[in-house]
Amino acid sequence: MPYELLIAAGPGEWRAALVEDSGEPVELYVERGDRRPAGSIHLGRVVRRAPGLDSAFVEIGDPRPGLVPLREAAGAGIALDEGARVIVQVRREAQPDKGARLTTRIAPRTPGLDPTALAARAAARDPPAQLDPAPGFAAALALAVPELPERIITDDPATVPELRTVFAEAEIAAAGADEFPLDLDAAFAAATAPRLPLPDGGAVHIEDTHAAVMIDVDTGTPDSGSAARAALARNLAAARLIARQSRLRNLGGGIVIDFVGIEGRTPRERVRQELATAFAADPAAPQVLGWTRLGHLEAVRPYRSPSLAAILGDPGTTAAFAALRALLRQARAEPAVHWALAARTAVAAALRGAAAAGLGALEAQLGRRVEVVALPSADDGGRPFEIVPR
Repeated sequence: MPYELLIAAGPGEWRAALVEDSGEPVELYVERGDRRPAGSIHLGRVVRRAPGLDSAFVEIGDPRPGLVPLREAAGAGIALDEGARVIVQVRREAQPDKGARLTTRIAPRTPGLDPTALAARAAARDPPAQLDPAPGFAAALALAVPELPERIITDDPATVPELRTVFAEAEIAAAGADEFPLDLDAAFAAATAPRLPLPDGGAVHIEDTHAAVMIDVDTGTPDSGSAARAALARNLAAARLIARQSRLRNLGGGIVIDFVGIEGRTPRERVRQELATAFAADPAAPQVLGWTRLGHLEAVRPYRSPSLAAILGDPGTTAAFAALRALLRQARAEPAVHWALAARTAVAAALRGAAAAGLGALEAQLGRRVEVVALPSADDGGRPFEIVPR
């Protein structure tokens, strides 16, 4: 299926949407340059062996070392002794409390990167080091998309050379804010909302918990007709919405769905089949497992990278990157004015922490230091930040 990739390139953060012919986004991405993406290849160092886990811990630059199966490495003739250098590929990205899942079975996506060339790259580096692709937002997006897009539209002309290097076969164009084909801010807001309305009433509630993704379907109050028919119609619509949102939000792991109460085997089977059919378009290949004794429908979507909500992080960090984008827009619109950023405490803290690289990137773009001042707590708008002249 032909895809179009839409990119909003802000300081320290790229937001992107993969769009099908319908014009609707099917996947959303956030790249901040702070992750080792699934599919990337690294030169790591063995920290220690863990025979009880049949694995070795390998340092690749994440806060926690990743895990490599000992049997897999032994089968390939690779010794995972403590301190050894080893080339690994990320199969599943790190989670907040778990290191990345790594493999020694390398499958590079860069044409011409055979084992000899990869070994030559590794010989010239000290671990931990990313060997392929070269670190960069465009390269990380290329690993994330299920297939390379035919067309790419970016809102920043300065990113075109980097995009052309990575997406050599795609048509690439830059578009201004008034020409951009999708409201990315609205798309991200909808994809992180905990409640989504159904077309004919009712709603779907989505909560990504530590143990599993929990989803509840609320039928609402039908105006008329059979309660059983209304419940089935809502459940079928919810199944389609859940499949789309699972991909859009990059939900991974177990998914437990509490549909509106269904009586009888036939209606239950219709709902199960509807969900399975809707999941079929997802390249991640989710599976519907079946109904539990409690009346929940279970599914699993393979985890490869953090969910959209997990990548966005806390609201202060999200607002900090939004502030950097807003200041850049204002500076471009009125370059003669010296603009500063008035921010609330959480936003200012993020600008010193998770968004510090973005603030540095913005200062490099503007060629000057960006002043961050406190936003008065008496501001009745409740806004997390303001762009103010100095």
